[in-house]
Amino acid sequence: MSRKSTPSAGTARDDSDVGDVGLELPRPMAVVATAMVAAMLEFGSRTGLSAALAEGPSQAAELAEATGGDARLAEEWLRGMVAAGLAAHDGSRYAWLPEVRPYIGGMMDVGPGVALFGALTRSVPQVAEAYRAGGAFADVWYPRELADAMQRMSAQWTKVILPDVWLPAVPGLTDTLRDGGRVAEIGCASGETLETLATAFPRITADGFDLDERLTSAGNARLADRGLAGRVTLSPLDATTALNGEYDLIVALSVLHDVSDLPRLLRAAASALRPGGSLLVVESPPLTGPAAAMLLATSVLYCVPATAARGGQALGTMGLTPDVLVPMAADAGLAPVTTLPAVHPLVSAYAFGKAGARPPGDAEPVGAREEQAVPDRLPRVGRLRLAGRAAGLAARVAAASLHIVSMWALDRLVSGKAKAQARGTRRLVLHLERMGPTYVKFGQMLASRADLFPAHVTARLAALHDDVTPMGAGEFARQLARAVRQEPRLSRLKVMDRCIGSGSIACVYEALDADGRPLAVKLQREGVAESMSIDLTLLTALTRVAERLPAAGGAPMADLVGYMSRALYGQIDFFREAAYLRRLATNLARYDEILVPRLHEEYTCATALVTDLVPGLTDGAPAGVDPATGDRVAARVLDAVGSMIFKDGFVHCDLHPGNIYIRSDGTVVILDAGYCVEMPEAVQHALRDFFINLALRNGVRCGEIMYDSAFPGGPPARHTAADRRAFAGEIAELVRTATEPGGRFDMTDFGPRVFESQNRFGVHPPADFAFPLMSLMIVEGTLRRWWPGLQIPAAAGVG
Repeated sequence: MSRKSTPSAGTARDDSDVGDVGLELPRPMAVVATAMVAAMLEFGSRTGLSAALAEGPSQAAELAEATGGDARLAEEWLRGMVAAGLAAHDGSRYAWLPEVRPYIGGMMDVGPGVALFGALTRSVPQVAEAYRAGGAFADVWYPRELADAMQRMSAQWTKVILPDVWLPAVPGLTDTLRDGGRVAEIGCASGETLETLATAFPRITADGFDLDERLTSAGNARLADRGLAGRVTLSPLDATTALNGEYDLIVALSVLHDVSDLPRLLRAAASALRPGGSLLVVESPPLTGPAAAMLLATSVLYCVPATAARGGQALGTMGLTPDVLVPMAADAGLAPVTTLPAVHPLVSAYAFGKAGARPPGDAEPVGAREEQAVPDRLPRVGRLRLAGRAAGLAARVAAASLHIVSMWALDRLVSGKAKAQARGTRRLVLHLERMGPTYVKFGQMLASRADLFPAHVTARLAALHDDVTPMGAGEFARQLARAVRQEPRLSRLKVMDRCIGSGSIACVYEALDADGRPLAVKLQREGVAESMSIDLTLLTALTRVAERLPAAGGAPMADLVGYMSRALYGQIDFFREAAYLRRLATNLARYDEILVPRLHEEYTCATALVTDLVPGLTDGAPAGVDPATGDRVAARVLDAVGSMIFKDGFVHCDLHPGNIYIRSDGTVVILDAGYCVEMPEAVQHALRDFFINLALRNGVRCGEIMYDSAFPGGPPARHTAADRRAFAGEIAELVRTATEPGGRFDMTDFGPRVFESQNRFGVHPPADFAFPLMSLMIVEGTLRRWWPGLQIPAAAGVG
């Protein structure tokens, strides 16, 4: 959907001043070296050298002058950063490497982390003594700078992400807080988070609880200076007994694993929540490798000994992963509302509500089921809200149908059939836009299905790929300002207000960095998260009703639609998309002809994603590409897509003409990784085997693979061995006719016929299977729209 530029070369790396060949250290010594580099990073953070170097390439003397320090020390520090592989030296000036810059300043800043490292390191002798004396070491014995570092780490996401990203992801919560809700924080420290919330929502009142009286006293003094003493109160009390009354929001940011009696605290939080209120929890996700080692070091040196000193169960930093937290919350009477967008690789955030509770005036969600009580799902939407949206959509569809049909009839009489068709499809697209981003997404998918709709319909629907009505000037200004609050470094870019790509979820604008290099800034539309959560929940609920009808044949349509809806909803998470762009670039690096624009993580935040701007992208069939080159390029694209699916287990589900471009030189440009999914390994292997046998024209084996995948625990009692043979035989016939020698394999024809056979026999493989097939059908439809006679192998990318 966005258009971006070719990657620009980074600063040339020259390590000549420290030696061209580094000494390969044994692993234990390498760990020590890494620790020493962390100490150097802390030095750079404390002296301001790191931030000053982030402003641009500099000489040691210039940095020393800018930071008021010694030039010789600055030079030695810079040489250390080059030796560590974090900075480059071109013979004159030093600069952070491009991949390092996002982590110097901004929300991903490593400064608080290295400060934490330093404070923990200085605590090692005392904690080692505590190890021999029972393992307990009280908070008051740690250096004060430890609490400061922890507070700085939390502030990385609480100052912006909490009010701008996490809270709006819980339906109705921000409206409640704007009207004057009540908030509490467990482990409030000196109250920076509550100050942020009280500033963002001027009508709330807030209570903070923390066992460290030093922190609460300092925080109350600061809040008084800022005029918030009457609205925000910090108390040196245990939240387990201090939570009183009813709260609309309770936050617990990376503290629950340290509390003395977690089950009791969770019960207290559940009791203190109002109906419709939320407990927002931040904890560490399941991690392995160096990331896990880093968190476990924090456990050893702080979390476990400090919790033991309070007489609690020492869960440790990684002790509240979802498989532990969710059941424990359920025992306390709390149910997940939604998993909140990821903002940092070391944190996961969840919103819980009272089990069985509902927002004021709302009833239980339509189609609720027990298996939905997991974090990875759409936000909860009440029945009244869904009913209101359903009624509104029904009225809109009725009015749109009347408008389209009546105007088509009038145009047919006055202007003829061709103009009537053109104007009718234009009105159809306009009404889809007015229905909201969810329906625009479905229109985009249908645009690639030339097998289902006439050419004049798919051509007009194709405008939804990147030509949706863009944001107005006011919305653009508000969303850009919001993104700058989230990532202040965005203010360094000159973002033009001319939209160069407009989709259902975001619009893309051209920008220039300080050096005049063109970038593409993808800005999220206002209100898109709430709109999509309501519409996708409604669609899933209606599908759940429809699947009970006899015509559905027992197909688990709601599971598939729910899975697809969650993947679609995931597009609002730009951090997730940034991770997928990195994954996409890595997977496709082996293809010289395929370009994925470079991501600029230093500017990317929750509502803005920044990449290079690629020139020379045009809509429609690639100009100047001859048929032979077209066949070669298309085969390369299909090979790459198939390879990602079958070898990497990664599916880009949205390769429509707004996200894939062919330049005149045959270079393929793939954009926008918002709508991607990762496949379970078992599904990946089964799909690979299916397509290998499809290429071999072994249709019986294709049918057996599909049947066995549908019933991993064995077929139901109503099925017999004869059913398996009959299903495999029908699939074999489909494979035979679809792969006739000399014929043209057509996924857009083969896929739907397979689905029909599945419904007829009641054989429904996991929902994961649908995404690769959908991806292949969409990319095939896109390529055949450009080259109708394209010959496509049945197993591209499998080998």
